Amino acid sequence: MKEYKIDLSMYEGRIREVVSGAVQRKAFKLGYGWLSGGKSLGLIYVPLLFLDTNGFVTWGSSKAGSWSNCDNTEISAADFLALTPEDVQDKQKEPEFKPFDRVLVRDAGDDEWHIDFFERYNDDEDRYRYQCLGSCWRYCVHYEGNEHLLGTKEEPK
Repeated sequence: MKEYKIDLSMYEGRIREVVSGAVQRKAFKLGYGWLSGGKSLGLIYVPLLFLDTNGFVTWGSSKAGSWSNCDNTEISAADFLALTPEDVQDKQKEPEFKPFDRVLVRDAGDDEWHIDFFERYNDDEDRYRYQCLGSCWRYCVHYEGNEHLLGTKEEPK
């Protein structure tokens, strides 16, 4: 999923609560959820909402770490509310897998790649779509051609 920073600093008091609530509801509809796993509205007193590549909503007055190192988009609340599910999905073509294909898997962009065997697509789950013999995973690439990624945090080409 794409990463967004939504600045709510121009709103104060009850207006910020209403706008924040609308943004959160839209984020949930697009597939994002709170890092704690929930999809209930949270009262936001701080001016920034962050939606990260792992599909999590976080908040704060600033965000260090992965936010500053990513290709991110700062977006207004109004523009975010106009997004469609297609807008937030990564545009990379999804590779095709067959049962027992050797694959590299991980759950987050800053996790190391592990090897597993592909079993099936988990169509009932948006986030952990790849059912492998060891577990369900968020990210999955073919092992062949990506051997160099095993044990690293690098992105596939």
